[in-house]
Amino acid sequence: MIEKNLKENWSLNRVSKINLSLIKIAIYEMLYKQVPYKVAINEVIELAKRYSDESAPVFINGILASVVKDKNLDKKVEQ
Repeated sequence: MIEKNLKENWSLNRVSKINLSLIKIAIYEMLYKQVPYKVAINEVIELAKRYSDESAPVFINGILASVVKDKNLDKKVEQ
């Protein structure tokens, strides 16, 4: 799911371990723990600001926004 939402010239090997872990945590929370997607994304963005490089929050947010759209999680909140 993560690889599917990466840009064309990116692969999982290029994503840092911390960023990959944060993305996995957010996806797990959104899909299996029914944490609202905005909360899950905000939590990992704050962790990325603290533990990763300065470009990580934007990168992670982009991946997770694609996952939200792909899984229609934004539509489930409105219902």
